[in-house]
Amino acid sequence: GQGHADAKMQDQIEELLTERRFDITIAPQLEAYVDEQVAKGTHDLDANLALLRFYQYQPSIAKPAAITKILLKALMDLPEPNFMLCIHLLPANLAKDASIDALRSMADKLESCQFKAFWTECGQQKAVCDMVAGFHDKIRDHVAFVVSATYQLVSRAELEGHLDLKGKELDALIIKKGWTVTGDDVKISLNQLNSTSAKVKQEGIPFEELAPIVVSTSV
Repeated sequence: GQGHADAKMQDQIEELLTERRFDITIAPQLEAYVDEQVAKGTHDLDANLALLRFYQYQPSIAKPAAITKILLKALMDLPEPNFMLCIHLLPANLAKDASIDALRSMADKLESCQFKAFWTECGQQKAVCDMVAGFHDKIRDHVAFVVSATYQLVSRAELEGHLDLKGKELDALIIKKGWTVTGDDVKISLNQLNSTSAKVKQEGIPFEELAPIVVSTSV
């Protein structure tokens, strides 16, 4: 997952949530804390859910930019179901905000392991995805986890599509993950998940159908 928030600010927010969780006047402090998480590369799901509950209760104070950052942070925690926890709290008037709608669509692509489609949408929503530094790397970590849970051997071309990486950048990730290049393929170390899924793959089930099942059993 992502790191823990700055200790001092985290303590202040925890104290606020302990004493005044239902006091809507703390919303600006929670919004500032979202920006702090973005700046420091940390994540505090409990505080973000508390802010979303205030927005749900009083939609007129909701800030789409804060919601977008919260949703990006939640997606970065895949395969944890945090995105769904957040999306269910959104006030109806904001559910159709363009950025939020785009993120919902992107989350659907990740959930169903349609990674090439995800990267296409991510490219179309560059301004949104760039709001949180490290977003692309965290998503690639998740995709790499899904790939390693599903494959023992994958073609380099297919891997490029799943990870939206080529050349030296892809080589660096392959080394980081401890995978091995063999000709036009990439060999993935045997693990508990891919040793099971390999048997199923022999039946000719496509990646997009098999991968979500493998991921759901691993969480």
